[in-house]
Amino acid sequence: MPNKNRISTFDVTFKNSKKVPFQRWYPYIEGYSPNFVFNLIDKYCKDATLIYDPFAGTGTTLFASDKKGVNTIFSEVNPLLRFLIDTKVMVMSLSESERRKLASDLKALIPIILTEVEGYEPSEELNLSYVNTFGKSLYFEAEQYLLILKLRSYIDHKRKNNQSLIADLLTVAVFSLLLPVSYLKKQGDVRFKTEDERVHQEYMEDLLPNKLEQMVEDIENFSYSISMKHTMICENAKNIGNAILNDKISSVITSPPYLNGTNYFRNTKLELWFLRHLKTDADLRFFRDEALTSGINDVKASYIRKCEQLNSTTLKLTLAELDCNAYDKRIPLMARCYFNEMLQIFSGLSNKLENGAYLLIDLGDSIFSNVHIKTDLILAEVLNDIGYKLEERIILRQRRSRNGTFISQVLLVMKYYRNNGFI
Repeated sequence: MPNKNRISTFDVTFKNSKKVPFQRWYPYIEGYSPNFVFNLIDKYCKDATLIYDPFAGTGTTLFASDKKGVNTIFSEVNPLLRFLIDTKVMVMSLSESERRKLASDLKALIPIILTEVEGYEPSEELNLSYVNTFGKSLYFEAEQYLLILKLRSYIDHKRKNNQSLIADLLTVAVFSLLLPVSYLKKQGDVRFKTEDERVHQEYMEDLLPNKLEQMVEDIENFSYSISMKHTMICENAKNIGNAILNDKISSVITSPPYLNGTNYFRNTKLELWFLRHLKTDADLRFFRDEALTSGINDVKASYIRKCEQLNSTTLKLTLAELDCNAYDKRIPLMARCYFNEMLQIFSGLSNKLENGAYLLIDLGDSIFSNVHIKTDLILAEVLNDIGYKLEERIILRQRRSRNGTFISQVLLVMKYYRNNGFI
């Protein structure tokens, strides 16, 4: 007999979200599916009244918790993802009549938008920010680039004419297509497409009408509506200690950036540019400094002053190996910073949790220079000293690395006990 509580390996990736209304608007392969959150709430948080996600991503925890009748608070440092969450929340909060009107207005644009856009001047502001941010890098064919600049002007015109939500929806539609119509491809990190891949190049003119039709269909899907309260408590989870809450948090459900060398902001640079969050090349550095240190390019030499002595035997042994074997001296520093900042987040969070609150973390380990960084085990050791006790370690997925070592995606199930369980 199948185990109803067993978590599907497809639920712990974005794969099962590709057809989910609203989730499918923007492909975020780092995310998990709503089914994953449903499973966690049913198993560990049935009586939860407030759930916190410190790394909200595209809002999966929020929207899944809403279906379960639970309020949430969240943090998300990437303004692209915050924009996406806000837009989805606004749409799902509308009344039935308002949503039907919105869907009708958006649907009416589909057959005419490309013709209308041709009548607009390309956004000189967006063009200037491209040059100042990306220099001579060519990410689009000339005609595609011109169309994108005109779409920016067209959307701005909609906003100025009191069509803010239509403008937001068009913005989401366009930025979700920037990567497919560019010379870039997301495969792990963003990279340039090969010559063979460019043979199958996609174009905004073909993709935009289909994306808008998809969004219209989802807006008309009234089984996806907001009934609970969902609030961004602070943008950066590293500042949660300064946030003011009226109620204690019952549970934490999240998937933090993995310690895998990925540059999460560089992977969304085209979208951030279109949203006007990148004006110069220094802006990417700003966002990397704000984010959790999880990639090699996130590290700065000055970070060594931030790294405290962390109480983890596994971490000490791992860092000793990295110091000896790492091909880049930033790798051990990256690991030190990662766990130091995770400690900062969960230390700041601790006085906002109910006693006995569950901490459910989806996390993956990594390998650098043949050194296995057992991220989940190290994090459990680091957090143990401040009251988070490991209850279960569930392996969600496994694959072999290049050197044959198994790399695991793990669910850490921890409980918070105030004063380490002592009264």
